[in-house]
Amino acid sequence: MDFSAECAPCLLRRILFQTRLVDPCKEENVMSSCLRLVAEEWRPGINSAALATKVHRLSYDMLEVSDPYAELKAEANRVAASLLPRAEELVEGSRDRLKTAILVAIAGNVMDFGIGGFESPDELRHTFESLVSQEPEPNDLGRLRELLQGAKEVLYLFDNCGEIVLDIPLLRELKAMGLKVTGVVKGEPIITDATWEDLSLSGADKVLDAGLTTGVFAIGLDLDRAPEALKEAFQRADLIIAKGMANFEALSDTDIKPIAHLLRSKCHPVAKAIGSKKDRNVIRVFERGA
Repeated sequence: MDFSAECAPCLLRRILFQTRLVDPCKEENVMSSCLRLVAEEWRPGINSAALATKVHRLSYDMLEVSDPYAELKAEANRVAASLLPRAEELVEGSRDRLKTAILVAIAGNVMDFGIGGFESPDELRHTFESLVSQEPEPNDLGRLRELLQGAKEVLYLFDNCGEIVLDIPLLRELKAMGLKVTGVVKGEPIITDATWEDLSLSGADKVLDAGLTTGVFAIGLDLDRAPEALKEAFQRADLIIAKGMANFEALSDTDIKPIAHLLRSKCHPVAKAIGSKKDRNVIRVFERGA
């Protein structure tokens, strides 16, 4: 997905948010440097995730910290863990377990901080059931179900901390369908995304057949720098399930298909690019040639 005019203030708002988490005294230096980098690197057709990765790398280096979101991530995991029993009840009592498990997984995607939405993980406690009850728009569940029925191996790209806990019911449904499921987390801490440590803390690792990392510091996924094991997993998989907006931004310019994007459309540029409206549950499948 191309970096758009609306992406610029959103990206810089997150930079300001994470700078204030670490050291508010540095906000002028960090913001001015990141603003200058955006101006230097922004050109027609640049991928939004690729540019955001460069800006975040500069921000982290200037802040001299490896994980400015560490406390928020830990709290997100705790909040999600407290909601997991209710999420499992909703799936167990559903007439369509797969659909409900997907909606539970999408509900976790709202825990994304510093972009004008949730400011605290605890907010999910009050909105969780409402989010799960909202019909997807667009809704490619029928085609996703067909692809799953014809698949043997699925590559599951995780997104945020907290969210990864609420992916567990969906992972269990995929396993119940007889699928081999490999999960992918970030190779290094970046924003609130789940890493190898978070995969273990969440308990999701116990449901998976295998786990891999992206290997590098990157918003979404940088396939050019991905480890060979991950590239091979992409080749093997019959279907990719990608959680969250950043994975959509990073992969929408590639020919990787079929891919099912499960996310909450939290901004207008992503909503427009994926064929949705803002603030919707999205189940969107892209197939080769689409």
